[in-house]
Amino acid sequence: MNYSDLAALLSQSEKKNIYLRFSPDVFDFTDRDAAQEIHFFIQGNLNFSLLLTDQNLPIVISMLKLSIFSKDNKFITWDWKSFVTYVVAKTGKPLHIDAAVIDLKVLELYAGQKNKSPDSLSEAMLRVKHLISSGIWKEVDAVYKNIHLPLMTTVLPHLETSGILDTLAGAKVFAHYELNGQENGRLLCFNAFKNGFVPHAMKPETRESLKPRNYDELFLNFDFKGMEVFVLAWLSKDPLLQELCASDDVYTGLYSHLFGVVPNNKNDRELVKKSFLPVIYGQSAYSLSQRSGIAIDLAEKVVERISSLFSTAFSFVLSYQEQLKQNGFVKDIFGKRRYNFESGKEYLVRNFCIQAPAATICLEKLIHLYFALKDKTDLAYTVHDGYFVYANKKNWQEIFKIGTEILTSESDLCPGLRLKIACRGGRNLNNLKPLARKGE
Repeated sequence: MNYSDLAALLSQSEKKNIYLRFSPDVFDFTDRDAAQEIHFFIQGNLNFSLLLTDQNLPIVISMLKLSIFSKDNKFITWDWKSFVTYVVAKTGKPLHIDAAVIDLKVLELYAGQKNKSPDSLSEAMLRVKHLISSGIWKEVDAVYKNIHLPLMTTVLPHLETSGILDTLAGAKVFAHYELNGQENGRLLCFNAFKNGFVPHAMKPETRESLKPRNYDELFLNFDFKGMEVFVLAWLSKDPLLQELCASDDVYTGLYSHLFGVVPNNKNDRELVKKSFLPVIYGQSAYSLSQRSGIAIDLAEKVVERISSLFSTAFSFVLSYQEQLKQNGFVKDIFGKRRYNFESGKEYLVRNFCIQAPAATICLEKLIHLYFALKDKTDLAYTVHDGYFVYANKKNWQEIFKIGTEILTSESDLCPGLRLKIACRGGRNLNNLKPLARKGE
């Protein structure tokens, strides 16, 4: 197909229903030999495919911006983020479009549906109509617009193309993220690229080999402290838990209330970290004893004390088990659905009702962090509630200040929720040094 034929076909797409699909689903921009194809399904049985190359990509993008990607248009697609990443990697420029993007993969995964990509425009349209008629679209619209769209159109393509230096391979490697890839709402990572790495599953030797891209750069690692405890306090409005979250150290406060004494050492604090949320999530005294190495009578005391002291928090998570029993599925506060709980393990809904909102808040903060730093530095990668940012000797203090302010500021999604962070810095991921603001 020549460019004039393509232009003529695309001109027929204006104001029509359109579905775009890519083959393979994830374009590998690190593999020059990989074939990347875009499939067009346009109202009126106008279907065609186009093989993308480094040479034709710029002019194809220009044509798409004048037709499918133009203002007041909207189109259905499948895994839009992966296509944007490919464009950003190949052109070195962000892909700004005016059209409304309906990513069916993201929306259906958020609705608890694991489907394959549609084979036709009619199938894609039917599935969109189902989301609308079932009421799911209305429930997730705000999160889709405010979280998923900026992630798939800007933030994740930036993360996936910034790269990190693998000294063993002698080349840059890149992370791949999949929105809603995990049932708790966290980003799923897998090695989708020829030159790729998986930040969620790195051994010490892997971290040792990963370095900043330039000799004068270092990593700043921002991590939320006790995030799920803070989210549980905000969700359940448990008065004691809210009080402890407002203190200097929530885990020190938890230990004091559970055992009646101030923790003497790091092991005491670790014990309460390993017991509080697991018990909230349904861990038994026997399991706590086995996993924590404490006597069964002490484990029983811990379980009883947590359930009695934090009865409001317990009532909150138990209400989700009742929701599952009545409906056959559960929805978190942002409308994310989950259906598939294994028989006999329905208690796992307790994890979901806390971890899914926490994951969404992590994504909210990732977006804010990216836009606050985009003219100053790059994000290297992210792992759940941790963010790894590039800095250098000249700007690290500024990056540290901005990152701290963004991540500890009040959540837009959860008014009144403020999280606490820890920050470390250095060039060796296995030996990052703690950093703190003056006075802390």
